[in-house]
Amino acid sequence: MDVSHVSSRGSSLRITIPKKVIQRLDIKPEDIIGFFDDDGRVTIEKIE
Repeated sequence: MDVSHVSSRGSSLRITIPKKVIQRLDIKPEDIIGFFDDDGRVTIEKIE
């Protein structure tokens, strides 16, 4: 399990994703990612 940091910015939340996850999904700063809830299990997917 990796731990992420969540902070509040106005009406939004900022989530810091662990480096290992960023590398595995090959996420770059301009990419859009989606968070999905599947019966309490959260998955992250890179939107293309």
